[in-house]
Order: sequence, then C-alpha cells, then structure tokens
Amino acid sequence: MVRTLLLALVGLLLVAGVARAGTRVSAGIFGGSSVPVAQDVEVSSLNWSDAVGPSGSQFGLRADVKAFPVVTLEPFYMSTSYDDDEETFNGLSYTRDGWDVTAWGLNAVFGTPDGPGFHFFPYVGLGSFSMERTGDEIDEIGWNFGLGFGYEVARNFSLQLRPEVNMVVTGETSRKFGTVSLGLNYVIMP
Repeated sequence: MVRTLLLALVGLLLVAGVARAGTRVSAGIFGGSSVPVAQDVEVSSLNWSDAVGPSGSQFGLRADVKAFPVVTLEPFYMSTSYDDDEETFNGLSYTRDGWDVTAWGLNAVFGTPDGPGFHFFPYVGLGSFSMERTGDEIDEIGWNFGLGFGYEVARNFSLQLRPEVNMVVTGETSRKFGTVSLGLNYVIMP
C-alpha cells in the first residue's frame, strides 16, 4: 500500500512539473511474451531446455515524459504470469508453479519513443520487482534494458516493439527474463 501511494505521489509530481514546463507527455499500454532465461542451471549439464523456462504473458502501462533534450523518463508498471513447469527427477514427475511477477519503476529512454516517423531508442531502467510462486517469494530491486522501435501509425498514436531483458538480483545470483512486447502510445501533450 505504501509503495502504491509513493508511486502515485511521484507520478503526480512528474505530471504537475511537466504540465508547467510544457514538456512532451505520452501514455501507453503494452503486452507481450516473457521467458525465464538461465535460471537454476547447472553449468556442467547445460542443456537448452534447462536454460529456458516456460513462457508467460505480460501486460503493463507506461508514461513517457520528455524531460531533457536527449532523455525521456518513463515510469512503468508491468505484470507477468509464467506457465507451470513439469519436471522429472529420478523417474518422479512433479509440477512447479510458474512465477507471478509485478514490477514498477523508471526507465531512461535515450531519444524519443514516439512522434512522427520511425524511431529507434535504447533504454535502461530500475524497478521494484515482486515475484511469487508456491514456496517462493522474492521482493528485490531489478534492472531492465532493451532496444525499442517505434512508428507513428496515426496522429499522436504510435506502436512500439520492445525486446527487453529484466534481471532481478537475488543474493549472489539473479533471475533473468527475456521479453518481447508490443505497445500503443498516445501523445497527451505534444
């Protein structure tokens, strides 16, 4: 509850400051697919099927605030639900629940993710990740980075394709997820 309140407060402060400054603001939704990568893998018996877990669906919200000439700040919220994994050890099969992940944070987008024409933009971000499944709960800080491709399909509407990697630090290791999402952004304040 406190996290949600703080996030809402930061969002309101950003919007108020931007409205006063007359900066470019857009908001959007996105959805896609995500895959756990290189988790719980023994290097001596590395196998592609062991390195990549069952995929999951992802959706979320973004708000782009062009605060500086070269950098766009982008608060985000995302939710991902991964499929269960059927595993066999010594002839015994069992099902391990997939992760349910929620995250919110801030990306720094280098360039402009929306507007007239085609856009290519790298980005990096930091967020709070909450991961849950039966018997496991992880609440940690995570990093994400990727490359985005945007194209304005109509006045003030742009489509964005984003391949991305999310890494959540868990002690001496990390949980890594590869994601591809497609989003629709609307420019609120051009």
